[in-house]
Amino acid sequence: MAQKRNSHTRLILAATICGATLLASFAMSVAANQKEKYWVLLRPIAAGTQLEAADLGLASVVLGSSGGNYLPAETNPIGSITRRGLSSGELLEGDSITDDSFAMVNQQISISVRSVDIPAGLNVGEMISIYQVHDVKNGEADKSPQFVLGGVFVSALDRKGNNFGGEAALTISINREAIAEILGATTSGRLVIVRARG
Repeated sequence: MAQKRNSHTRLILAATICGATLLASFAMSVAANQKEKYWVLLRPIAAGTQLEAADLGLASVVLGSSGGNYLPAETNPIGSITRRGLSSGELLEGDSITDDSFAMVNQQISISVRSVDIPAGLNVGEMISIYQVHDVKNGEADKSPQFVLGGVFVSALDRKGNNFGGEAALTISINREAIAEILGATTSGRLVIVRARG
């Protein structure tokens, strides 16, 4: 009888240890898969641009040990300046922004461009080059096409006039020192947009 009781005690002890092990592994799994909220970009942003509320959203993700690289919901990045170009859907890294106002080198400007002079399928966030072309048929001086500016970030594109071969509004983010150059190029000839990638 003592042997049966001893065997019964061992069975209870083994079942308790097994249950505790399963419970501990379940608790560790739940803790490891805990989703936390982090800031995410809702649209592409150029380097040197101040972040606005409309640029950002929150996403619940599981990052584990790499979570320290990204900005949690408790941190407010609005008003910070980007150190590099950021893509839509990208989690906001802490070292990709700064509060140093000297980093804010880009400003946005809208220009009017003929719809046919914009590559089909051009999207916000792409990099472009801008050329100035003079058309002799319109009575302008015969000049070679002039390179105006490269590495230009497309912030917005409104092609409403596209159906009738009209003008499109192109908003670009450029270094503030290049604004006068772009505006000067709009006074004669026409601007032609060249996509930076093939």
